[in-house]
Amino acid sequence: MPSPTYPLLRFGSFGQAVQLLQKALNLGPSTRSKLTPDAQFGPKTHSRVQEFQGQKNLTRDGVVGPVTWGALTPFIDALQQIANQTVPAPDEQQQRQRIVDVATAALQTFGWGSSTPSPDGSARICAARGYGPVVMGKRARQGGPALASIYTIAGTSAALCLHITTEMETVYQQNPATHPDRRNKINQNDIGSWCGIFATYCYKSSGLNVTWDEVRTQSSVKFEKVLPNARVKKGDIGVYDPMVNHHFIVKEDSEPGARVYSIDGNVGNPSEMVVTPWNSVVAERFYLRTTLASKGGLFLRPKLTAMV
Repeated sequence: MPSPTYPLLRFGSFGQAVQLLQKALNLGPSTRSKLTPDAQFGPKTHSRVQEFQGQKNLTRDGVVGPVTWGALTPFIDALQQIANQTVPAPDEQQQRQRIVDVATAALQTFGWGSSTPSPDGSARICAARGYGPVVMGKRARQGGPALASIYTIAGTSAALCLHITTEMETVYQQNPATHPDRRNKINQNDIGSWCGIFATYCYKSSGLNVTWDEVRTQSSVKFEKVLPNARVKKGDIGVYDPMVNHHFIVKEDSEPGARVYSIDGNVGNPSEMVVTPWNSVVAERFYLRTTLASKGGLFLRPKLTAMV
């Protein structure tokens, strides 16, 4: 399907395309207040466009043409996902399917279908990898705008998503066995482990009212805790090893058995010693219940009536 063609916009423009522009810009990281989507291209919209163009190393002329629209594509796609997913589900089964549908759409849009890298600057996320020239010790992060949209929709700060320092690229390549401080450096100096933020994004985009802090703290108001040997339902959030605190979305209902299938954000390369497309990505996985149990893992079952 060909990409939609958007009109050329500049100061003084008005209409639905301007409103779309304002909503898309609001999903990106910014030092400015969010725009009111009033469909009027005024001074605040002009300044925000210039800021966005600067973030993308584009000409900061405040004119929204094909190149700027192209850079906004991940945010426009995210808006479309929200529009498709936020209609209240009539029952629990359909709401759970919504969560999985959002995760699946993110996998298809932001994940990797093979070990062959997509072109630098694509929407596909490889959060441990930068591309392009080094500017003041930083490079553009692979899939940075897409990752920023996930953080923004989840309600967390996206300030570090667009770029990665060359120092942190080196840290991501370190072997955890010989660099025990590696995880702390990632959490303190970079975007951290965004698996739970991805899970929150899937819930928020499916129309549920929940925060990353409520997921992180396993809020008893919003979630019921389920042991690994019990039946799990699609849309539950798995927690692998509380010490690591890795979160994932359960892809399908599963009776007590060997495996639980999932869609995860922030999946790393098993060796984590070489930056490949499989470092810090969106991917499908499965977990052995015996391993979850041995690690002290569990599942968070949403109390859907508390998330309306």
